[in-house]
Amino acid sequence: MYSVDDLLQLATACFQAAGVPDEDARWTAQVLVRADLQGTATHGLSRLSAYVSGICNGKIKPRTEMKIDETGPVTAVIDADQGLGPVVAKAAMETALDKAKVAGVGITAVRNGNHAGAMSTYTELAASRGCIGFAMTNAQPAIPPWGGRKAYFGTNPIALAAPQKDGQPVSIDLATSVAARGNIIMAAKKNEPIPEGWAIDANGAPTTDPSAALKGAVLPMAGPKGYSLALMVEILSGLLSGGNFGYNVGSIYDEGTAPPGTAMFFMALNPEFFIGQGTFETRVSQLVAEVTSVPLASGYERIRIPGERRQELENERRLHGVPITSETEEELRQICKKYAIAMPKSFKPTSSVAY
Repeated sequence: MYSVDDLLQLATACFQAAGVPDEDARWTAQVLVRADLQGTATHGLSRLSAYVSGICNGKIKPRTEMKIDETGPVTAVIDADQGLGPVVAKAAMETALDKAKVAGVGITAVRNGNHAGAMSTYTELAASRGCIGFAMTNAQPAIPPWGGRKAYFGTNPIALAAPQKDGQPVSIDLATSVAARGNIIMAAKKNEPIPEGWAIDANGAPTTDPSAALKGAVLPMAGPKGYSLALMVEILSGLLSGGNFGYNVGSIYDEGTAPPGTAMFFMALNPEFFIGQGTFETRVSQLVAEVTSVPLASGYERIRIPGERRQELENERRLHGVPITSETEEELRQICKKYAIAMPKSFKPTSSVAY
């Protein structure tokens, strides 16, 4: 297990060494470490090496210089200029929140962005300020349209968070694929098979080989329904922002130096302009209470609300430490060696724990 402070210190130092300004380095480190805290290792420090490589090969600009076009009282379009994804996404949600505070709703569309980590990071930011947060992003081709055998859409995640009167926000965060592509990347790093039904190879045949899956496509969740949701994300992010979509969206993992040009969509809704802040949060709490009190099906011990398990894991790991895979640990050590960064003195896991 690794201490949260050590991981934050290490990740921040890596980003600073790669040329990222201090404040942006700290924020991006927080985004990645929090993903590991919440059990989403696919979006945690396992991505740090790709982020740093992306900076080094020109896919990601370390100094983010966004151009925010205030197109209306509740809208803005942001050209991220290939900046660091988490920095851009935070600014986009904060812009939406500023507008929602005044007008009840704020919407921002982002073009020329990069991988921004877990979308729940930004919807939960909105919830922490009393608003409903809604976020989505396109990504490099990973999902075929229903009936096709070649990847066209990204895994195109969708997230929503809503504050409640007592307790953590309801926080929904899901990919439109059967599994997040990050899970397949992680399996490939560990040379482990993936479950049947997750992916197809380049010829359209089912595969459990993660390397073949990365050359092929991840299947959409719920068949045509997942395909439809991926299409919706592409319309709201890629098309509405004037950014890349479909085949034109790249990846920080691709060879070459062409930036991914990821597009994103953020919305903040201020309940005060609808039924009032307090009333809304009370109703969310009532909804949660009613949902979790539904009689249990056989074999289940409880009904969870989306985001609940992630928060429980975060609370536990802040106290007892964070597990990371041996592959991720080795990547961190290689980055530190490259930039002559001293490993924290206490960076000695008591056990090797993999997700």
